[in-house]
Amino acid sequence: MNKEKLDKLKELAAKNPNNIDYKRALADFYINEENYNLAYEVYQDILKVNEYDIQALLNSGSIRFYAKDYEKSKEFFQKAIEFEPENSLLHYNLANVYAEVNDFNNAIKEYKAAFLNGMNNAQICNAIGVLYMDNSRYTEAKAFFLRALSFEPENSECLSNYATLCQRTGNLKESEKCLLKAFELKSTNEQIALALANLYAQMKKKEEAKKFFEIALKLNPQYYSAWVCRAIFHSDEKDFDNSIQYYKNAIELEPKKPNAYMLLAHLLLNEKRYTEAIDIYKKSVELTDNKAMVYIFIANAYMLNSDMKNAIDYYRLAIKEAPLNQEVKLIYIDIMNDYIEGKRGNAA
Repeated sequence: MNKEKLDKLKELAAKNPNNIDYKRALADFYINEENYNLAYEVYQDILKVNEYDIQALLNSGSIRFYAKDYEKSKEFFQKAIEFEPENSLLHYNLANVYAEVNDFNNAIKEYKAAFLNGMNNAQICNAIGVLYMDNSRYTEAKAFFLRALSFEPENSECLSNYATLCQRTGNLKESEKCLLKAFELKSTNEQIALALANLYAQMKKKEEAKKFFEIALKLNPQYYSAWVCRAIFHSDEKDFDNSIQYYKNAIELEPKKPNAYMLLAHLLLNEKRYTEAIDIYKKSVELTDNKAMVYIFIANAYMLNSDMKNAIDYYRLAIKEAPLNQEVKLIYIDIMNDYIEGKRGNAA
């Protein structure tokens, strides 16, 4: 049935190239089928007929936004605003683009334009609150989160975000209250469960932390961040065997993410398991953007393991990756001098 409908829509759109309604129906079909690339192509055909078609501009911008093509997304929303400057949804979407690229001033400007043009609700207040919070402007963030909650007191997203703000500003009791309420509203949300686990870890409520780590991972056994946070918690509790296993679980789930490798290697290094630490560091080298840093960690591990030759080799690699890092050069020179003196002493 879907194929017959698709063929009919394509035929109508082809026979009537200037009829936007047929093209829009075809685009809607692709959207319902979650085929966003083909929907995008149809929207571009619509814009060839009418360059200021608001729906085509809005949906094109949204498709490019979720594809992380922020520059193109911004162009579509800006063009739509030229034609409908009082459309709050367009300003809101443009603000989201600016927020993603960390353009704080323009993001705030567009969120406030959406607000002034009628989007005075929990969604917009929450978005503004998150932006202020991410830029450490906590007083403004609190005002907008509280306003969001005045619109929707049982909005779990707003509660969770306000809880994060409370946690960052040291109001742990209020954070706990909000997260528990959010989890009561959405007890299948593993992110809220993890937020509670991390909060209880900070509050030194060990049993509650363990309980919510288990809940988060029961809800989603593939939750990489939960395995990493659980490993950190057990490491802080000096439960190194479980911590190591949880880091390994995270690595198995996401073998191309460097974070768990690095944290596991640091733990092994602190436990003086130098050979194992070196092996894990080496596995992370190609996964990180900062190879120089990893080479330094490897060099330090070799040095702690009294293997000066390999330590020197990896300091050289670090210098090659970051030739302007004077601190690494000085360490390298000191080690080389000690190494050479040691060789001379042994020869004598």
